[in-house]
Amino acid sequence: MKFAPSYNPADFETEVYAAWEAASKFAPAKEDRSGRSGRESKRYSIVMPPPNANGNLHIGHGLTVATEDSLTRYYRLRGRRTWYVPGADHAGFETWVVYERELEKQGKTRFMFSRDELYARVWDFVQEKRGAMELQLRALGASCSWKDLTFTLDENVIRQTYRTFERMWQDGLIYRGEKLVNYCTKHQTAFADIEVEYKDEDGALYEIKYPLVESDGYVVVSTTRPETLFGDTAVAVNPADERYADILGLHVSLPLTRREIPVIADQHADMAYGTGVVKITPAHDVNDFEVGMRHDLPRITVIGFDGKMLPICGADYEGLSVLECRKKVLKDLKDAGLLLGEKRIRHSVAHCYKCGTVIEPMLKEQWFIDTSKLAKMAIERLNNNEIKFYPENKQKVLINYLEGLKDWNISRQIPWGIAIPMFHKIDPNAEGEEWVFDTRTHLFEIEIGGVKYRRDEDTFDTWFSSSHWPIVCTNWEEGFKNEFYPLNVMETGADILFAWVARMIMMGIYVTGEVPFREVYLHGLVLDAKGKKMSKSKGNVINPMELIEKYGSDAFRMGILRGRSAGLNQAFSENSVISSRNLCNKLWNISRFVQGMVDESETNSTETSVVEYTTENAGEDWICHEINRASSMLEQAMSEYRFSEAVEIVYSLVWDKYADWFLESQKIFKNIPLLKKTLENVLMMMHPFAPFVTEVIWQNLSWTSGMVIDAGWPETMK
Repeated sequence: MKFAPSYNPADFETEVYAAWEAASKFAPAKEDRSGRSGRESKRYSIVMPPPNANGNLHIGHGLTVATEDSLTRYYRLRGRRTWYVPGADHAGFETWVVYERELEKQGKTRFMFSRDELYARVWDFVQEKRGAMELQLRALGASCSWKDLTFTLDENVIRQTYRTFERMWQDGLIYRGEKLVNYCTKHQTAFADIEVEYKDEDGALYEIKYPLVESDGYVVVSTTRPETLFGDTAVAVNPADERYADILGLHVSLPLTRREIPVIADQHADMAYGTGVVKITPAHDVNDFEVGMRHDLPRITVIGFDGKMLPICGADYEGLSVLECRKKVLKDLKDAGLLLGEKRIRHSVAHCYKCGTVIEPMLKEQWFIDTSKLAKMAIERLNNNEIKFYPENKQKVLINYLEGLKDWNISRQIPWGIAIPMFHKIDPNAEGEEWVFDTRTHLFEIEIGGVKYRRDEDTFDTWFSSSHWPIVCTNWEEGFKNEFYPLNVMETGADILFAWVARMIMMGIYVTGEVPFREVYLHGLVLDAKGKKMSKSKGNVINPMELIEKYGSDAFRMGILRGRSAGLNQAFSENSVISSRNLCNKLWNISRFVQGMVDESETNSTETSVVEYTTENAGEDWICHEINRASSMLEQAMSEYRFSEAVEIVYSLVWDKYADWFLESQKIFKNIPLLKKTLENVLMMMHPFAPFVTEVIWQNLSWTSGMVIDAGWPETMK
């Protein structure tokens, strides 16, 4: 086969990937390089953090695939039975947000359809768009076992999620309770604490006069949320604050209402904040909720789930939005002589991470997981160093997080997702449990022993089902434990250490009794060339598919790995891709040159065989030494997840040593067997990072056979 005169990746990348798939190169081998199978074999398993099934891949996905596939291809070459499991995420809330926008464009809302109708519509919507993501993964060169692709709504995922939920319910780790939840009034769903995005914003601290009931005096309350005063059930002062010692136990008249509320002492009141007197609104503030629990205060909800003020606020305020109500309350307080002033402040405000709506703390009955037992088990395993982290400091960070972990709200008020398998008794006077577990979630109502139950309308938090990811991707089952579980490594973004990695560890230990993976590699965010976070609003988003179309997949993969360090947010420039493309082009020209020399020396030979070589001078001994050295350094770098260093080792070997020195000398010495062997070894070492160009070169060489993807790792040159 003759080499094309120039390197043009668009001419061969699609065909090369198709050839790998056709030859079933991505499925785990039945035996390792030593002929061992099953648990006796050397294995390497890694699962893909599932990209959103209905979206396009972004630059972070590009880094993820470049990292994970480099590991997979490296260990495949080393002779391990490798299993890289691809995934697709139904992305509950994210997908729902996208679909709601589609409904809005059509002049429709979610409330025009039943839950089951909406689920079916979104299912079709996702399936229509799912193929694009999988094609893009192929373009990136992901050598994953496509027959094992796991979708987060697959039957085995739902089955395992339900099995875990039922066990937790029986173990007393699942409970239903009315608590304050983080609520987005636009999308009308709750979020876990770690899903809330906090932003520093300019605001105001208002000072409001609350008249004392038992005397002619008053106290001045400091608050940033005057609109919630209709839900106040006390005002609090610090027990150590002598300024207010004489009013403890008295009552104040709640402004704009006819209610009287007590003055209480609680450590929550900060003597240095405002006037030192704070209003307590247990139904609309997390800290106030805790104060209310300590003092047995009533909870009065004044904001509805649609973000509008409720009738309890009075006819003048009912139906107003929160901000509209705030303006009116301030005006009415001022007119009544009760607004003493305001101070401009900078404070942290919670927002919905998708739409930016200010999150409202709302009282809602939800399903919660008591995380104390799960966290304790995880901390014990982490302290025993059963999981190694890259970067190392993340282990301590995770332990600290787990030590302060709160109970986990796993209910979501959206139709798209895995239905919670709980049914509520319709007739409260009927015999039987108030709530029962049942997997017949396709039914709206069920009957058990003559008692009728109605399905909970909520779905699971996506992170709850995704916390089973290593388990479901490897098809782990009680009594049928998969040999590839635990995983060798979990590779993902450092930004979801708490949201996902922590939960996978807790769930893996609880369900299987083992940690779900032996090592964790965390990559940082990919920033733009100026070190700024990428966003559509800034116009600095880099599309990996555009770079692949322009420079080729290999150039993109090597370019994005260069300059990367574990856990750090680092800049990325197109220049690094250009430099990597130049390296691929150099390798192409090197290979054409070597093949040309082989053709000249073996004009009449078409046989392929194992290359036997000898060295005939110091320069040839030197290149053997350099290849051995590079191979050893690569092995060390890959074992420690130093991908940037690994790419630089290959770059230096190919460009500085092989091309600039060795090939120049071979124009004189023409040691054909050595040229063959050294080029083979260079291709093997570069393959994990630049799989397409190394494979097409391997196929073009006259003396190689098979495919480089599983050709083996270079043996020590002598």
